[in-house]
Amino acid sequence: MRVLITGAGGFIGKTLTRALLQDGHLTSRAGETEKIEEILLLDTHLPPTSDPRLKRLQANISAPNALKQIADWKPDSVFHLAAVLTSAAEQDPARALAVNVSALAELIDSIGAKDAPPRLIFPSSIAVFGGLLPDHVDDDHLQRPQTSYGTHKAIAELMLADATRHGVVDARALRLPIVLVHPGPPTQSVSDRIAAIVRDGAAGKPSVCPLRPDTKVPVVSVQTVVRNLITLHNADPAKLRGKRVLNQPALTVSMEDIVASISRANDASPPEVIFAPDPDLKKIVDGWPKGFISTRAPSVGVVADKSFDDIVSKYLTYLASEKSAA
Repeated sequence: MRVLITGAGGFIGKTLTRALLQDGHLTSRAGETEKIEEILLLDTHLPPTSDPRLKRLQANISAPNALKQIADWKPDSVFHLAAVLTSAAEQDPARALAVNVSALAELIDSIGAKDAPPRLIFPSSIAVFGGLLPDHVDDDHLQRPQTSYGTHKAIAELMLADATRHGVVDARALRLPIVLVHPGPPTQSVSDRIAAIVRDGAAGKPSVCPLRPDTKVPVVSVQTVVRNLITLHNADPAKLRGKRVLNQPALTVSMEDIVASISRANDASPPEVIFAPDPDLKKIVDGWPKGFISTRAPSVGVVADKSFDDIVSKYLTYLASEKSAA
């Protein structure tokens, strides 16, 4: 089996690559467990690799030569993670549209095949929802995105559903809330500005929280996201019941909850956190659901994290493993 990961140099992409190498297999379109022979990593920046199963294609997803190489390589499965995220998309909507929408259309055209449709796994976003929202938002809530990124993800969901209807791909999408904990270096993404509280607290450094102490956000660990993306890939199509998109069930936590959890992990030594709310970030976060749930997740085995303490523990375990490997 050949697996393509776009955006492989990113936070989720690196974690997914490690998980697929460790698992060593995926479920094929025929429903059988097959060995992963090769993984093609595509991104503009890629980390060094040593595993012989890994192939590198350092390029922009929308580059014609890259799409031709992907088409010639004929992947059996695709995890399409490449994207321009919320803050960057607000600053440059045209570039974001080219990457988030146009490149996806070109990718589908490059890999689509009615005789052997590849499975295409796509991380969508909580940002497809917005406006006046109930306390809990389920899979089928009306989409009213309030950002360019959310709009692009909503368009992508429809494109993937239509390509699946035409039988050229077998697409499945998982809408993600804030994914933690980005190990750094710091970025200006929404998730990383919240991750910095955990990252700095674990390192015993002071941090600046860009939201009010009582602001609540839905979160999930990157480890849980990756397991769920793989689970969604392997799911029997019959269990999807014609619905190809579902929410990633999330924990809802306040900034105060996050600080308290870090304190427990640090043997009750509270981290030094300065609360300096950012109005632009607040506007984005206030437009998202606070309770993010899914009625379809249990039928395919997609799960939430048990607690925020568990998310912090996973991050500390990751740090320890990186230190021992160095």
